[in-house]
Amino acid sequence: MDQYQYYIQLAKDRLKVKSFQEAKDYLLKAIQQNNLGAESYYLLGNIYHEKGKFTQAIEAYKKALSLKPNYTDAAISLSVLYNDLGKYEEGRLIFNRAKKQVHSVDRVEDSYINENLAQKHIELGQMYESYGRHEEALQEFEKALSLHEKPEIAIHIAKLYEKQGALSEALKVLKTTKASHPDFIPAYIQLGLTYYAQGKMIEATHEWEAALDMDPVNKQAIMYLDMAQHAQVTTV
Repeated sequence: MDQYQYYIQLAKDRLKVKSFQEAKDYLLKAIQQNNLGAESYYLLGNIYHEKGKFTQAIEAYKKALSLKPNYTDAAISLSVLYNDLGKYEEGRLIFNRAKKQVHSVDRVEDSYINENLAQKHIELGQMYESYGRHEEALQEFEKALSLHEKPEIAIHIAKLYEKQGALSEALKVLKTTKASHPDFIPAYIQLGLTYYAQGKMIEATHEWEAALDMDPVNKQAIMYLDMAQHAQVTTV
């Protein structure tokens, strides 16, 4: 492990325990060792995003993508941030541009095998979940998602986070899913429910209205909007 990777690993370790300033210091040291490493800028972007420094986060993500145009994680993070800021078109363009940069020549994958392996992880995750072992279930669903990128799996991961009370993690998963699959209505429905669970009525209503714009007869969106309206009337 060279010095650059050494500092990157130290930064990741500090990020796991939310020690953002220490992580940032290590990342700046990593950049001093190698200013062409995309991962250091991506991780810096995550820190700035977490701290609400959105302009700096955007700059860091863009730097990561300039160094590694097919850096999917950075593209998704930038897309999510643009969506958070209401810049939906920029978010969509960033993500689509990154997807076009990804070439299959680097690694030939058997999609049939991956899909079947993913299904086995899903089945195992469902079994763990039925026994209330949510952490192990979550690990299995994440393995499934890494093998077969289906938005339905991401929705299940978000629901598991919610069962553990990790609403902020659920929000991240759902926002990422919405950014990468903008036409996937269940992501909007579930994101609305997660906001609703946090008492964020306006944000929840916005998601369900967006779902209804895409599908005017969506029964879930209609039901939840009606529920929100009744809740507001009751509160008043």
